[in-house]
Amino acid sequence: MKAGAPTIVNFAVTRECNLKCKHCYSRSIDSPHPNELSTAEAKRLIGQIAEAGARLLVFDGGEPLMRPDIFELVRYARVVGLTPVMGSNGTLITSEVAMKLADAGLEAIAISLDGADAEAHDSFRGVEGAWDRTLQGIENIRRAGIPFQIAPTLRHGYWEYWGAVADKAKEWGAKAVEVFDYVPAGRGEESPEFEMEIEERRAFIREYIARQRADDGMIYRCIALPQIWVEVEKNVPEEEVLAKFVRSCCAAGTRYCCVLYDGTVYPCMVLQVKAGDVREQGFVDIWQSSEVFQILRDRDRLEGKCGRCDYRYICGGARCRVYAKTGSLTAEDDACWFSEEELKR
Repeated sequence: MKAGAPTIVNFAVTRECNLKCKHCYSRSIDSPHPNELSTAEAKRLIGQIAEAGARLLVFDGGEPLMRPDIFELVRYARVVGLTPVMGSNGTLITSEVAMKLADAGLEAIAISLDGADAEAHDSFRGVEGAWDRTLQGIENIRRAGIPFQIAPTLRHGYWEYWGAVADKAKEWGAKAVEVFDYVPAGRGEESPEFEMEIEERRAFIREYIARQRADDGMIYRCIALPQIWVEVEKNVPEEEVLAKFVRSCCAAGTRYCCVLYDGTVYPCMVLQVKAGDVREQGFVDIWQSSEVFQILRDRDRLEGKCGRCDYRYICGGARCRVYAKTGSLTAEDDACWFSEEELKR
């Protein structure tokens, strides 16, 4: 199918990280990958992303602040007309770093917070003291005047904490809360016990919808749980959806993709099937012609219940989870709880 311009591109600039998160999709460790793109290669890629028509460039990792040239890359993204934002664990954001990010032109930052207290957050992030340093990083970002959002990860047996995190985010002045459903990809494959059960997802969605309907000030988004949009369409008046709800998934290969530190292109950070390599082929060409992207853009290729679903173009199932479990880009999402009758409009 013909490709429009990507809305968002995620650039994981390094695999190096100072934490040891159990769910890390990039399997980050405490050293950079030997084949990480150089500064010149990274700038060339950023230019090609702009040429493709993208608007938003997300600097990610690993921990992007561990890359020495990160401020230069953020500044360059502004030069070529992109809106640079970042995903960070927050622990390295000193007052000086926050001011340097502001000076480089960073437009916003997402900071991960995987618990409502130090014990829960630090155990999931693998380093004691991460909670305290993350909270200090949030305060430093706030003082520097950079808009920020908080990004918790839902997990089995502990998904309810997200509401407490959202309350803290409001208290701190965050612009949004972007919730990630746990997907067993990357290092997450080693801890499948964190994946939520269907009833937990349904309970979360009920809370998510109710919270957004009641909140005029905060934006809520959710990644890797596209069935939310079926529930929203079924249960929320259209005018309210347009006024309050922000669609956030699944855009893998349709409006979004990611590039790893070594130049590998994926449809999404958690949908880890290679779509190309920017050292072998230009980004624009990969975006327009990759077979992987072509498959994902054609929802009529979906199989089973997903292929028969009238909501397949607003949901399509969690392709990341389906691929992690089956190796197929088009198989039915067996975690879908809707009946065939419910999936008819």
